[in-house]
Amino acid sequence: MNRQELRKALNEIATQVVPSNHDLWPMLRERLTTPRHSRQWVRLLPSTRVGWLGFILFFLFVFSITAYAAAPWISRLLERDERLKNIDLSLSQAVNQSQTIDDVTVMVEWVYADSDWVLVGYAMRSTNGKRFDPYHEMLMDKTGATFPWQGTYGVTGQSDVLQINLPAGEGTYAAIFKNTSAFGWLDLQFEVSAQEIVLDTAQVAPTAVTTEPEVILTPVRRGSIIGPFIYSFSVTVSEEKSH
Repeated sequence: MNRQELRKALNEIATQVVPSNHDLWPMLRERLTTPRHSRQWVRLLPSTRVGWLGFILFFLFVFSITAYAAAPWISRLLERDERLKNIDLSLSQAVNQSQTIDDVTVMVEWVYADSDWVLVGYAMRSTNGKRFDPYHEMLMDKTGATFPWQGTYGVTGQSDVLQINLPAGEGTYAAIFKNTSAFGWLDLQFEVSAQEIVLDTAQVAPTAVTTEPEVILTPVRRGSIIGPFIYSFSVTVSEEKSH
């Protein structure tokens, strides 16, 4: 859920639990103008179930727009990469921008940047269950200068090692770029296309030794390319070193 959708949901809940003819301003004004001491902090806590609901929703809303944690699976993969094992993804920043072209939706979920690296985390899913893989990822700044692509980590399907289980037609990825900028604030544009992966039914033939079938692997066929999906966002460069 992106920020706009969350704001709409909170507004609908508030409309249901607070009558439209009820004026909350006098109570808020009293709370704001009352001297702040220890007893008043207790009074600020909600005293009803509806009040607690509003308090919790407000807290979740504020938290959702100020912090973001990348998916645990990417941290496990980075730990095995000598270049990236010291990256602290708790410093990643939320993006939550989504685009849909035809039957494919790509959501850029988070971005991380330090003086050496820029990582862009995103999910790719299709509505018809077909598999699509990333194609031609590119990152540039507002001047048009490109950041060298260094590879992409991704997961589709199910993995016990990474403790992840994704439905058919969905994958999650982290594109890795070398940070060649000397600035502490980056205005970025990320582009990626989606290429269909055509999974043919494996051919089966009897073996010469046993009655067990033999699976003959065939090359994966690549289908149509959808996109590009284009996103613009900004990120603060972390001062921590990843090496």
